[in-house]
Amino acid sequence: MAAAIALFVVGAAGGWIVRGDGASETGAQFAAASTTPPIDTQVLMQRASMAHVVSHQDELRTPAVGGPAAMADYIADRMGKQVRVPSLDSFGYNMVGGRVLPDTDGPAAQFVFTDENGHKVSLYVRSEQANGVDITYALADDLSMFYWNDSDRSYALVTRVDNDTGREALLSAAKAVHRQLSQ
Repeated sequence: MAAAIALFVVGAAGGWIVRGDGASETGAQFAAASTTPPIDTQVLMQRASMAHVVSHQDELRTPAVGGPAAMADYIADRMGKQVRVPSLDSFGYNMVGGRVLPDTDGPAAQFVFTDENGHKVSLYVRSEQANGVDITYALADDLSMFYWNDSDRSYALVTRVDNDTGREALLSAAKAVHRQLSQ
């Protein structure tokens, strides 16, 4: 009996120690540009960064036949809501594919774009009530992202950038995506 109690105490203490503060599933520390975002935004940042890191082109559904419209239909069928696919062509990025991912409130979508050098940018889209988040910068390890929330969706545009010029280019792309999806 004493051994069982000791095992329970050790297990409970270990669980308490390794639980962390709930701020990060990946151990990444997020630094927002201004204040700490609401918890739903932190979930968005965590999911978007993880999806970006683990996505491989061979796992994506490609838009070969039917282009972005066919991709939007494919994703919408699985999410149960209409989805629009933005264009990053003017920034030198072409869509290479998309996929549906599980999320806490149902399915989420990820669209992946690459430039001629293979540099990847991904857009993560999840269903979520609006909480008034404008386009905001966040940094997770070596991933930069701009995220925002409109009506019933949250978005995060994610890539690796290592300087202010790259960050400004990502902001311009995020603003363009926001405009396209808000129309």
